[in-house]
Amino acid sequence: MTTTVFLGAYGYGNLGDELCLIEALKAFPGARSHAFSVAPEWTLRCVPGLDGCFGDAAQMLALRPGRVVFGGGMFGVPDAFRNWMPWLAQAEAQGADIHFHNLGVAWLLNDLGWLDATARGVIERLASFTVRDYLGVERVAEAGFGRLPRISFFPEADIAPDFSLADALLPRGVPLLGVSIIPMPNMRACLAQEAALVRDMLAEFADHQVVPIVSTVHVDSAAEDDMEGALAFIRDFLPGHRIAAPALLDRGHWRAHLTPRRLKGLVARLDTLVTQRKHNLVHAIGSGVRVIGLHPLEDNSLRRTFVGMQHRLPPGSRCLGLLTA
Repeated sequence: MTTTVFLGAYGYGNLGDELCLIEALKAFPGARSHAFSVAPEWTLRCVPGLDGCFGDAAQMLALRPGRVVFGGGMFGVPDAFRNWMPWLAQAEAQGADIHFHNLGVAWLLNDLGWLDATARGVIERLASFTVRDYLGVERVAEAGFGRLPRISFFPEADIAPDFSLADALLPRGVPLLGVSIIPMPNMRACLAQEAALVRDMLAEFADHQVVPIVSTVHVDSAAEDDMEGALAFIRDFLPGHRIAAPALLDRGHWRAHLTPRRLKGLVARLDTLVTQRKHNLVHAIGSGVRVIGLHPLEDNSLRRTFVGMQHRLPPGSRCLGLLTA
């Protein structure tokens, strides 16, 4: 049986990346499936149906894959291209078809040293090439890849939710406001600068209980600890509100019980989600839940997701950009 390997930012504690892997498995079925992961146990728990994981490129080649799927979250970045492109060429030489799938493409023009003759050959011969939004197409064109991708429009939005955790934790019959904030320095500065604007936006939710929506507790970056972000936001902007599911702020519980589909089950039970995380935005849109994006205006990650999915936005949804001083 053919083996398909999946390359992405898996195992780092971001449920959005493993959500992309679930979607990629559906898009490329019918084979043994192995994924790169820095934490195999985590990835295998989050992604049912995955047969195994590997930890480096040499292990990938040892699997002798018939198909390589390069994607998984914001993987269209110079470092990922630089690290994996020589190995993709070797896998192709062994007989593998190479797919660039549902890529989030970063700004590339400042770092194109990896785009050599070998990389251009791999790109020219790709079996398929998709990016998730319009800006991804523009950045590929600007970088001179030599071919243009199709747009996938965040197909992970259609992954089915798992309501088991929502059923266990969330109250019924009360309005619920989800909160998802990344505690990066620029976001903290924006929230301090634009506090009055944020409080005005939240005024309509005075009667809501608050649900912390924690999609990332990153293994390497304290600045990507959504649990800390949610706690700080609730403390500063929603201090009088009841937290509907305190267990969602317990790190041990989060590590043991959260999966991409269970997270979507939580989001699907909300009345409104306030989010800085794009994959929580994707969960809300896929569930028909009103969503308010809240992000530093200087960062286009959330804004480009709103644009790419504008045809599916639930009524009353909007994107609110925040300024720094």
